[in-house]
Amino acid sequence: MQEPRCGIPDLFNTNESTFHMVSHYSFFRGRSRWRKRSLKYSFNINVKEEAKPPLERALKEWANATPFRFFHVKQSSKAHIRISFLHGDHGDGLPFGTIKGGLAHAFGPNDGRVHFDADEKWASNGDKNAYDIQFVGLHELGHILGLGHSRIEKAVMYPIVDLGERKHLHEDDINGVKALYKF
Repeated sequence: MQEPRCGIPDLFNTNESTFHMVSHYSFFRGRSRWRKRSLKYSFNINVKEEAKPPLERALKEWANATPFRFFHVKQSSKAHIRISFLHGDHGDGLPFGTIKGGLAHAFGPNDGRVHFDADEKWASNGDKNAYDIQFVGLHELGHILGLGHSRIEKAVMYPIVDLGERKHLHEDDINGVKALYKF
């Protein structure tokens, strides 16, 4: 049985060279990062209204732990971060319904795409039979900020998630962002 996980590969579990490992956290290769601290985000029209508040809470949690500030814009063409719920093969090389696509995946700084598998069961109310949208969003936003996966199971950036599981930022997640951005 495959474990539900993020669609981004782990340097410490594969031969892929997507990440550069440092301590327990990792960065995207080349340590790509945003040059600004104010980032605009948008929701694709396929994002249900009930998914928006938990995703905004995830953005707020990163904002509370970092110098980043996030601002909602309606037009995705003006957004740095674009959040979507998509089905199957959606054209980015990480199709949902396969290990490759995972439950969700995000592309690093300066790309800003965050994709959730629309065919999964998502909730934010503690439903033990669904994936927690706020927690998975928090994880994927870590990728948006430039973090790879962590080896620490309690860290948000750990790549495997259980149904109903909710985590909050861990010291390792915050130390990773601080190391990447040097603040």
